[in-house]
Amino acid sequence: MWSQRRQESRYPRSTARACYRCYRTIRHKGEFLSNLGFPVFLIARYAYNPHTMSTSAPLFMQPYLEEKPEWSELTRFAWECAGKHVRTTRGRRHMDVGWNGRENLQWVWDSCFMALYSRYAPEALPGMASLDNFYDIQREDGYIGMCYDLDTGAEPWPDRINPPLFAWVEREYWRTTGDASRLKRVLPHLERLHDWIDANRRTQPHRRLLAHDSPEDGQGESENCYQLYWFKDGGSSGMDDSPRTPRLPGAGQFFDWIDLSSQMALACRCLAEMFAATGDAERAALWQGRHRQLAGTINDELWCEKTGFYHDRTLPTGFVPCKTIAGFWPMLAGICDPKHLDHLEAHLRNPAEFNRPVPVPALSADDPNYRPDGAYWRGGVWAPTNYMVIRGLATAGRRAEAHRIATRYLDALATVYRNVTPHTLWEALAAEKPEPAKTAYTGEWVRPDFCGWSAIGPTAIFLENVIGIEVDASTGTVHWDIRLEGTHGVHRLPLGRGTAADLHFRPTDGGGTVEVQTETPFDLVLKRKDCQIIAKVPFSSEGSFTIQIPSVPT
Repeated sequence: MWSQRRQESRYPRSTARACYRCYRTIRHKGEFLSNLGFPVFLIARYAYNPHTMSTSAPLFMQPYLEEKPEWSELTRFAWECAGKHVRTTRGRRHMDVGWNGRENLQWVWDSCFMALYSRYAPEALPGMASLDNFYDIQREDGYIGMCYDLDTGAEPWPDRINPPLFAWVEREYWRTTGDASRLKRVLPHLERLHDWIDANRRTQPHRRLLAHDSPEDGQGESENCYQLYWFKDGGSSGMDDSPRTPRLPGAGQFFDWIDLSSQMALACRCLAEMFAATGDAERAALWQGRHRQLAGTINDELWCEKTGFYHDRTLPTGFVPCKTIAGFWPMLAGICDPKHLDHLEAHLRNPAEFNRPVPVPALSADDPNYRPDGAYWRGGVWAPTNYMVIRGLATAGRRAEAHRIATRYLDALATVYRNVTPHTLWEALAAEKPEPAKTAYTGEWVRPDFCGWSAIGPTAIFLENVIGIEVDASTGTVHWDIRLEGTHGVHRLPLGRGTAADLHFRPTDGGGTVEVQTETPFDLVLKRKDCQIIAKVPFSSEGSFTIQIPSVPT
């Protein structure tokens, strides 16, 4: 869409590159090259050198809130740290999940969350190439394991899957970048993986909650049965030491897992959207139907009216009593019954459960297994699941709560970065005070420099749910939900096709001014309180495009 609408610039890229060699430091100050007649932001976009991450770090997408410079400092560190986690295997550059530097072990769900923030720096951080590594190693029957040693192709923990988030990541990459070139190539991989999980990770048929038939001396047998999905163990789910199931090989098959079941529904939804984008209406309708079917089953069988929460279930009938962060996956999957949303938001706002000083712990604080020091998944605050909760709230229309959690989480990350030595991004945080979480069993701090998925907080979460900007390059639209009061915005927002824009909001008496400089035209949808403005933003050949937001009563 960007390429269809892009206007020809009188300043070719070759000129921009040449000029940048002389003026590489000016862009970061937001000044103009008046003697050349066009803004420096147009030049600096093309300065990226994939082999010199330290000098190109200032040119990454940079959200900011003027009164919180420490947030922007953390973003710059996140990009720099992520740049150091680029690895080359068999000639392909890809992201390294940050486990250690000695082995080339790559996990599926780590790689997926790294790709979700790397899509805002696609020329610099090869997040999608990490997914290609798994597609290349995928078996003919569709299986993709939890983790591989990419140097040997071996599975350290065989016959285990990780959360199947590939379809979600591919959908987000396509929408953010407008690059549809991957879709037809990757869709067969995604369908084959889905089919393998259907064939090998569905629970045995067991009775529905409302079933009333069973032999008097039976074990819960019924003619009224259903099936959902299981992980082999906690490690396979990614929530290693969570008390939701025994951490024993094979124990997971006796449970319906709310996260895997919802992740499969999410995959169905994303597959439907991507098939529709390729013009395959038949496949799109098939996956839409499967999404609806899973939504009905999950809401019927894994929602507990007594607790107002989504739980795992043991076979054949018992709810697992733990309230874990996995119970929020239905929001992101688009399957949460509207009448359940108020309950889920209430849990997130309850200080006795998930509304701790650092949000959102992986286990409710009223659980007897909860650890105040954040012992891994028994109370730790994790970047991937926080991103899931925040994006799920936004998907469900609860943007105010998404913004509240995102802002508090980002502030906690910045506090830890400032106050804890080494000054870095950690694998997880404790929920009771801003400090690194402890590991599952040793009592030591978790891993530092975890970029790694922890970079998603100061990058994607900062942009999407603190600043409030989302890019849909597939339709040529930028949405900005303005909730902050001070001067804020983003420098070098990628718009796809190698283009970028700067967007800035400056408050006035009850209203505000939005200024935009862009290398490609787009539709801008602004929301502030009860005011909505839709503007067609032209190419910024000279100066800024300005929009006045009127004063709106609070």
